[in-house]
Amino acid sequence: MFIKVRVFPESSEDKIKQQSDDVFDVRVRAAAQNGHANREVIHLLSKHFNAGVKLVSGGTRSHKIFEVTGK
Repeated sequence: MFIKVRVFPESSEDKIKQQSDDVFDVRVRAAAQNGHANREVIHLLSKHFNAGVKLVSGGTRSHKIFEVTGK
């Protein structure tokens, strides 16, 4: 399954908000430097879905696409 994620780095809390079936807003405390925010987003999404998560596109942008693999 592929999901679209809008990332908000340097937020006051780590939080996932589902906008629709495959669209999520993810807020992370980590800064968007050296991949820190991306790693934190992957960690949060993995816990949320209880599955593997891989960044597919949008590595340096706020709008990203992730693949959620089997549970």
